[in-house]
Amino acid sequence: LASDAAFACVGSFSNAEAALQKLTALQPELCILDIGLPGMSGIDAIDALRAQAPNLKIILFTVFEDSENIVRAIQKGANGYILKDTEPELLLSELKVVLLGGATLTPKVAQKISQLIPESESQDGSDDSNLLTRRQSEILNLIALGFDGNEIADELDLSAHTVRHHIENIYQRLHVNNRREAIRAGFKFGFLKNLGRWIS
Repeated sequence: LASDAAFACVGSFSNAEAALQKLTALQPELCILDIGLPGMSGIDAIDALRAQAPNLKIILFTVFEDSENIVRAIQKGANGYILKDTEPELLLSELKVVLLGGATLTPKVAQKISQLIPESESQDGSDDSNLLTRRQSEILNLIALGFDGNEIADELDLSAHTVRHHIENIYQRLHVNNRREAIRAGFKFGFLKNLGRWIS
């Protein structure tokens, strides 16, 4: 982080409880959070952090790559889940995506998530396949991977205006107001199942 002028570390703590005591005073934009902390776990700390700082961006940065932890973190509203074997350059890139309003899953994590979602049905077993069109589902998957509107337009060979229109319709159909809520709804209804297509 110190090697990149885009970042300034305002605090470092060995447990979530200590961070929570200083959170209001420090007012960080981004929290890089481990899971295996003494005391309160990183995943359990998400709610407490957001209660004090609703707009705080939270990234889980961890060695745990099991599906249970990944899904719990996303359900709690984490903006990203990055494994500790991620190359430093990619880590910095992913953090910048989150600060710009995106969400990020590194390729290994995205692959695990894609394997959890059945191809023909949503997670709760109901038929929600008509909620989104194929194109809207593609765009939602790219949102989950941290693509911004212009990057989605380039990837799918669409105009930025068309992408914005699709995103507005996605929010309306899923009854959500932002990217994080859209991603959570995407997992709930089983639309985030094509992530592997964009993983190299």
